[in-house]
Amino acid sequence: MSGQCEGCGANVSDSDAVCSFCGMKNQAYRQVDNDVNYLLEEAMAAYQNEQYAMAINYYNQSIALDPSVADAYFYLAASYTVLKRYEEAIKAMEKAKELRPGSAPIFFNLGMLHKLSGRKAEARKNYEMALALFKKEPSSNKGFLKNIEKEIGELKRWKLF
Repeated sequence: MSGQCEGCGANVSDSDAVCSFCGMKNQAYRQVDNDVNYLLEEAMAAYQNEQYAMAINYYNQSIALDPSVADAYFYLAASYTVLKRYEEAIKAMEKAKELRPGSAPIFFNLGMLHKLSGRKAEARKNYEMALALFKKEPSSNKGFLKNIEKEIGELKRWKLF
């Protein structure tokens, strides 16, 4: 399930300990069920072994048991992306964004997916949001910042319609 953050009103998954947008403690937090954890671990193992169809199956099973786990959608999208199933990847990443609206990596990946799908204007919006979120709460990951800035720079050179 997901609800709204008491601090900022953003959507927040009850499987996240804090709001990804404002960082406030999530009063509705609950640990993920052991069955869901097992499926997520199996999905990650399949993904790492390049068994993407199997990973997709495990991620979908985990989502069926608990549709509030943002990571399941995030990595489901990654699995679809490797298989060049971009529309399905975008849908999964959009769901991850609903559950974790303050995540710069989710917006960055949405930007990549839209870029791969030929939607440069959408890509740029998502990259810019990733940059804004990163700047709001910068981490020590300067490589991530450089990747965001590189993608925005490339899109600025293209004529967007």
